[in-house]
Amino acid sequence: MTLSKKKYRYIGIYLSSHLSSNKAGILEKLSNRYLGLFGSIDYSNANIRIIEIKDIPNSIVILKCRLESLTNMLISLSLIELELMIVSISGTLKQLKKKILMFLNYVSENQKCLTFNFKDS
Repeated sequence: MTLSKKKYRYIGIYLSSHLSSNKAGILEKLSNRYLGLFGSIDYSNANIRIIEIKDIPNSIVILKCRLESLTNMLISLSLIELELMIVSISGTLKQLKKKILMFLNYVSENQKCLTFNFKDS
């Protein structure tokens, strides 16, 4: 039997202004949706976590999950009714941070174009 390293993916998510202060609430809603769709065994194997990085603003949250659970994670993210946008997915935090900073530069240049048009729940 060979031992292999578990592979993870990091998901950068841009939050609307009123969600950025409640990252734990986002994880709770995501967890509940994931559990409802795929069950507790798959949720446990997914190993979903929030990663804290100092240089990233509060409007960005970084989630970590196992590579095998990435599709289920994206499905769960799309089915929770929160104002969020997936910025990028990467296998390393270094690359994800680069992509997030490029995104934030683009947003600061084009602030008027980036608005959320969701119904209030």
